[in-house]
Amino acid sequence: MVTKEFLNRYQQSIDQGEDDYSLIDDSGIRPLKEDYSNWDNYWASLMKYMKEKYRYTYGSKAQKE
Repeated sequence: MVTKEFLNRYQQSIDQGEDDYSLIDDSGIRPLKEDYSNWDNYWASLMKYMKEKYRYTYGSKAQKE
């Protein structure tokens, strides 16, 4: 769940132009290929996992010189 504190830290990192990698949520459970008999179902589950895991990840916003 996204808290107000998290959103404040996220906005602060953008305003400062520095990446805050502590904001990445790595608590999601990765689906195992062995649990799926159909490749398409596995791929869809994996993409859903990746989307959630990196939901608030962003490219480098470091200030340019």
